[in-house]
Amino acid sequence: MSELVKSTELTFTRKYWAQGLPGQLAMGLSGIIAVLVALKTITYEPGLGATFAFQDHFFRVLSFAALTVWTTFAIGIRRRGPAAMITLGFAIFVELILAPMRNEVSTTLVSTNFGIVLAYCGMQLYWLNLVKQRLQK
Repeated sequence: MSELVKSTELTFTRKYWAQGLPGQLAMGLSGIIAVLVALKTITYEPGLGATFAFQDHFFRVLSFAALTVWTTFAIGIRRRGPAAMITLGFAIFVELILAPMRNEVSTTLVSTNFGIVLAYCGMQLYWLNLVKQRLQK
């Protein structure tokens, strides 16, 4: 793909996010919400009233996918790889350090990584769509 599209030819502006002070406030509040949702999911303990099997894993996949998407949009779509790595570092910290402190097993690390990979693949497809639209102009 790098032969077809040179990085100097395509520069994307952030039209998908608010600009100025409102944009900074929205990004900060969204980030806080995304981190709180991820942390709440980490502390989620399914009770007898679980709606479906593996409900805790499902919520972990969703929350870490949402956190990855937010991180990607916060630092820029061109930095989707580092955004996924930042989220992965957070997930490893939470699952291997914080979860054992709560006497949980670390098998949920697979769920968190799956959510990160799904979000990264989605961001990759989104970026390819942006490149396609830009080349058609």
